[in-house]
Amino acid sequence: MALLAFLFIGGGCSEVPGDEEINYEDDVKPLIETKTEAKVRGSCSFIEGQSTCIDFIGEVFTEDRMRMSCTEGKFSLDACPYSDLGGCQATPGTVSESIIWSYDYGGQPISAEEAGYAAQACNAMSISKWVLPSDLLKK
Repeated sequence: MALLAFLFIGGGCSEVPGDEEINYEDDVKPLIETKTEAKVRGSCSFIEGQSTCIDFIGEVFTEDRMRMSCTEGKFSLDACPYSDLGGCQATPGTVSESIIWSYDYGGQPISAEEAGYAAQACNAMSISKWVLPSDLLKK
C-alpha cells in the first residue's frame, strides 16, 4: 500500500532536464504551422443564443469536421458577420486556427466593457490573441 501511495504522489519522479523541455514556439508551432493562405473555411453561429460566432480557418477544418463541431449552432460555409467588438483568435497561423467573435446583439449581448475583459482573458493565453476585423485586413 505504501508503494502505491509513493507512486501516485510522484516519488522517484524528477523534473524534465532543461535540454529535454518542449518549447511551444520552437518545437511545436513549426510542426503545425499552416501551409496555405489563411481564409475562412466555414463558420458556426451562436449569435441567437450566446452572441458569439466561430470562424473556422485552419486546414484541419474539413466541411464534415466543421459540421460536427456545430451541432448546437447554425453552420455556414461563409464567414461570421462583421463584429465591432472583436474576437479571440486561437492558434493563429496554424492548421487549427479559429476565431470566436463576440457581438453586442443576439441572445446574450456582450457590452464593450465585457469584450474588454474577454480580450484580457484571450491575450493571457500564449496560443491566442484578441483581434479586430481591421487587424486581419493588415495581413
